[in-house]
Amino acid sequence: MKSLMGWLAMAVLVLACGDDDAVDSGMDATPDSTLDTGVDAGDGGGDASDVGLDAGDGGGRCELPEPAPVLCAPAATDYAPAADDMWPACVSDEGEYVRIQDSISSIQRVLAFEEIASLLFDPESDPSADDFIAARMIYQEEEGLDSRLVRRYDALIDVPDGTDCTLDGVPEMFPEYCVGPATLQPAILDAFADGAMGGGRVAAARVEAVLLWFLYVSTNKEAFTCTTAAKDCDSSYAYYTGGEAARGGVGLARYVEIADPAAHDRVWDALLGLRCWRDLDDEATATMLEFRDWARAQLDRSVSHGFAAVVRSRIEALCTSEGEVADYHWAFLNTLAPALYRAASAVDPTGALTIRTELSRASAAEADLDAVAGAIDTAFPCP
Repeated sequence: MKSLMGWLAMAVLVLACGDDDAVDSGMDATPDSTLDTGVDAGDGGGDASDVGLDAGDGGGRCELPEPAPVLCAPAATDYAPAADDMWPACVSDEGEYVRIQDSISSIQRVLAFEEIASLLFDPESDPSADDFIAARMIYQEEEGLDSRLVRRYDALIDVPDGTDCTLDGVPEMFPEYCVGPATLQPAILDAFADGAMGGGRVAAARVEAVLLWFLYVSTNKEAFTCTTAAKDCDSSYAYYTGGEAARGGVGLARYVEIADPAAHDRVWDALLGLRCWRDLDDEATATMLEFRDWARAQLDRSVSHGFAAVVRSRIEALCTSEGEVADYHWAFLNTLAPALYRAASAVDPTGALTIRTELSRASAAEADLDAVAGAIDTAFPCP
């Protein structure tokens, strides 16, 4: 067995085929200066006058609560490299992710995200129509982002066994589970079309929100299908880090590291735990399901906390912005409103409903942003 010291020193405020295959069963770089300043989509972007966030507006007061100090310690079942924990020695103990396969195609999709980010994700300026057209071409490259987003499902949503999001009518029946075809694909295609017709930065914010949501869901989904396809653990690692070396990362990892460095570290520990499990359990179909479930739970908790920190940081950015920059941030948040609902509702159903309802308002002026921030703090106290 493998010191809890590093953990206790940390006090924080606060199903089948994988993506490296050409066919999925269906069941299954942005600049640093702009990473924490994007805006969402939806029809609630509004103009600068809609964003009114002074105290007299009642809703968007922007008197955001300070998170209560919380001493965070690992769960007894959590993995950390070389820690004195419940995990046997394994390939992850040196702190580097050891790939199961040399080639991980999911990395190229995260790099494509970065290319799109360099074209679109700047709340200070309006991308041109040509920028949107170029970004859509990147998005729709063969075996690229579109090929996986269109069939992405949320493995953590309970549905009847055998639910297949590639079948006609199924996404409409299970929209939260079939999040790719039901929500993400229509939203991003609409945003690209709006951008090509002059939608500017608000359309860009919607693209950013959709793609981050896709990376978040994909990180967890691949951890599930890794049971029967070991290389999907590689895809989980890739969708979060973009294939970077220990404690690094692009794509979603870069956003999380800026918003909450402690959460970023915990996601890395969880990914290393996922790989540790598949080192200990290297059968074609995994049998050491206790270790698997430990790793999955650790990953979901940490990556959801990190994703929530990104959302909260955008609320803070919105509250200190005005005009078109504020419109960008609101569009980002409005688009992402449902993304945290599943994870938040597992801890605080009332707070989860607050997050979903308030961020879905027609404008930021109508949203109780400090209530959203408080709900995030309650639902995601520790990564």
